[in-house]
Amino acid sequence: MNRTAIVKAAVACAVLFVLGCRDTPTITTSSPEAKRRYNEGVALLEKFYLPEAKQSLEEAVRLDTGFAMAYARLALLYQRAGSEDTARFYVGRAMRHAQHAGAYEQLFIRMLDHVLHFRYAVALRTADTLTERYPNNAEGFVFRADLLEINKQADAALDMYKQAVKVDPSYAPAAMSLGYAYSTRGNEAEAIKSMQRYIELVPNAADPRASFADILLRTGRYAEALEQYRTSLSLKPNYWYSQRRIGDVYAILGRLNDAARQYDSAAISSLQHSQAQADRVATEGWLQLGRGQWADALRQYDRALSLDSTNFRAAVGLVHALVKLNRRDEAERTLERIQSELLKRNLTSSPVMMQWYLLRSHALHEWGRLDDALAACDSALQFGSELTRAEVYHQRAKIQLAKKQYDHALDALEEALRFNPNNPEVLLTLARVYAASGDTVMAREIANRLLALWKDADSDFLPLKEVRSILSQQRHASLRSPG
Repeated sequence: MNRTAIVKAAVACAVLFVLGCRDTPTITTSSPEAKRRYNEGVALLEKFYLPEAKQSLEEAVRLDTGFAMAYARLALLYQRAGSEDTARFYVGRAMRHAQHAGAYEQLFIRMLDHVLHFRYAVALRTADTLTERYPNNAEGFVFRADLLEINKQADAALDMYKQAVKVDPSYAPAAMSLGYAYSTRGNEAEAIKSMQRYIELVPNAADPRASFADILLRTGRYAEALEQYRTSLSLKPNYWYSQRRIGDVYAILGRLNDAARQYDSAAISSLQHSQAQADRVATEGWLQLGRGQWADALRQYDRALSLDSTNFRAAVGLVHALVKLNRRDEAERTLERIQSELLKRNLTSSPVMMQWYLLRSHALHEWGRLDDALAACDSALQFGSELTRAEVYHQRAKIQLAKKQYDHALDALEEALRFNPNNPEVLLTLARVYAASGDTVMAREIANRLLALWKDADSDFLPLKEVRSILSQQRHASLRSPG
């Protein structure tokens, strides 16, 4: 998923033509020092240095309390930090002062206001206006592309990111966004090329290395990804995003205790607010799922939702925990609440619906409604990209394993492993399929691959325990075999 903030479009007001739009956006402020601090904040925000950007932008609005664009950038900053309420507060401030701003600023602010209130269709129309009137402004094309992605127009979004790079080859966020877009389409070579360009543009910043690491992580190159995240931290030791992503790699590798420490470091380094606290608690629930501690996970998810009732990760995790604890009615109600929240946010036609259908498929699978679970997978496919559809094929394989359709399961797993041949969750399902179908040799080969991948995993990591159980069963099966 693209990390570029979805800061985009607003209404196309004819009155702005009367105000006299120009190709070069202007920033309106009564204070030259406020303008300097604003530019400083924008540069820091483009690097995802959120605490530092906050300090500069807050100083800008202190120096000029009517500085509309500084309020808008603070709204964008808090959106990137995951604090929607604070983002809406600042965009409200920006809207109140926008009448004194220029044409570009008014479009930008209204665009952001629409996005933060989930009016994506109007936002996209305004993004179109923004790029038409300011064709030399690369940031506008990035905004427009982000909104096209939300509206499930991946090809058009890719073209917009390319246009942003063409308009301004020196605009680093465009190179980053293009890299993620290529990766989502499954084009690793072009994704890496774009991220290498991103590194060249801002070689001393931490985020380009982290973004490059993201591409490597998506394709299962875990050691190389860790190296890049650590290089990022050598450039900025408290860079919150790299700290968090190292935690994600550790979690994949079964190092749950190490992952928790990284998540704690990231929480300290980033902005402090209740929604960030909720996300950290939800992450702890996810780690408890990895240990098979369903009740503990449930408590963490309940706590996260008490801090932020809209936390998507907590709601999804809550369903997983409730399903494992056989609390079906509560799981169904939670699924309905998630769907209602997505409807409220106008996201029922967006790529996030793939995750909802996958979650429903998982629950139906656990409840033994296998045909309904497969139908949910079919719906999920309609919302996925070349890269993310791997999750859907993996879910299909698990259902087909339950139906004892081993050949179909193997076909699905081949698709699931196409872009990441080292995905441990998929490899574990592959070992299960070979074991269930009686292919002892392949079951042992895949299980040994996983043991190598999880060589430093915590002893209570549940998938590691299962792999060892599969290996033990296959050894016994070999001893019983006449050969």
